[in-house]
Amino acid sequence: MELQEMIYDRLRNDEEIESMTASFDSGAAVFYQMPAPQDDARWGDPIQYPRIDYILDMMDNPARNANGTLTINVWCDTQVGVEPEEIESRIKALLHASFAQADDYPYCFSWVRSDAFEIKKQQEETVRIIGVTVSFDVIACPNQETTCPDPIKALNDWTKETLPKAKVICRDEIEGWFTPTAETPAVYWRVASEDIKEQHFGYTWLNLVAEGHVYAPTADDRLHTMAILKTAASLIGHIPMEDGSPLLQKNFESKPSLNYPKVGQLRFTGSFGILQPKSHLSKGGTGTTLTGPNYEYTN
Repeated sequence: MELQEMIYDRLRNDEEIESMTASFDSGAAVFYQMPAPQDDARWGDPIQYPRIDYILDMMDNPARNANGTLTINVWCDTQVGVEPEEIESRIKALLHASFAQADDYPYCFSWVRSDAFEIKKQQEETVRIIGVTVSFDVIACPNQETTCPDPIKALNDWTKETLPKAKVICRDEIEGWFTPTAETPAVYWRVASEDIKEQHFGYTWLNLVAEGHVYAPTADDRLHTMAILKTAASLIGHIPMEDGSPLLQKNFESKPSLNYPKVGQLRFTGSFGILQPKSHLSKGGTGTTLTGPNYEYTN
């Protein structure tokens, strides 16, 4: 399902949202971009407030493939229904720090700000329509695993072993929507930088800097999750990779104050080695003999 459709289903199919908004087509009055005309037969009540409309603007992002802004407008009539702040609170509970598994990537939503507004009746000074505009950052979380051995896969597996109840993004499957809790936080690892440390005929050492994003409902919950990972990392010198080689750890840094949806609060610095492919070694002319599937060799 496309992301804008997932947002529509998330808001329209929520029982609390439905109980606070007008009825449209036997459901909550939620619209993408523009609300339905006043004379649309699908309106279930002559009073067409409160109602919700939203706009999703996406753009290219080199590091995350895509990011954007979700703008949600809540419209209320001062003479009927609930206050816009009540609907705003429920929208934030549904979307903030939640993940949606769209057709292309998992996306995370981060609440940015809320701005109140009011609209006066024509030719009158009386305020009739009030509302609030709720803005969210929308950030893609593409899979960072590449080839074997892969340092992000190693970090994902180590995180899952350290926090078995956590949802490790791009390792654990997300069906539809997922909202982290204190007991079930979410962790997403991605490559910040990678470069060559040492290069030899038979192998190459690479430097790695990886950022880890921790998602949980409150700052206390995020700090608790980071402390568990930081303590576990301080007790080991390396993280095992899938081929048995080590991902050597140089530093494991924790910065809880960073904007966690955009910048990882965890920063892993380390190095790992990869062996030259079989084709390279077999053409070296030095009598090299391979003893394993691309990874082991003897001279």
